[in-house]
Amino acid sequence: MGVPGGAHFPLARGGTSSFTSQRNPMKPRLILLFTRDRNFAQLVREALFGSAAIVLLTQNVADALQIVCRRGREFDFALLDFDGGCRGMTLLSAVHTCYPQLPILVTISKNSEHITAVAYANGARACLNKPLPPARLANAITDLQETHAQLAVA
Repeated sequence: MGVPGGAHFPLARGGTSSFTSQRNPMKPRLILLFTRDRNFAQLVREALFGSAAIVLLTQNVADALQIVCRRGREFDFALLDFDGGCRGMTLLSAVHTCYPQLPILVTISKNSEHITAVAYANGARACLNKPLPPARLANAITDLQETHAQLAVA
């Protein structure tokens, strides 16, 4: 069950509808998160803790596509959590087709070389196997953004 237009992602209990770091006065990063896994959503919170970020959370492809159509140019990157079905791959392909420069990080539940290869072929810039610790996800996000920034400058 998704929220039309996405849901802003609370940082912690009692948090606000979006979060930014008090230490970083820069514009917060806008992130699309597609997942049905509440544990993964919590992992993303932990990985982004202390960073200036607004995460738009969606749990179904239709809502994710609406968000991408409305705000796609604003996103700094997308995190797509595949649940083993074709929905995530369909979303990945659609997002990459519309915004080929958008860095997309994909997570998969099962270590599958086939799914990983198909994800890269459909526009993923990084693909990680779950479960993973928050620090590894945070490092992957940082690497993804640094690579994207270097490509934008080149």
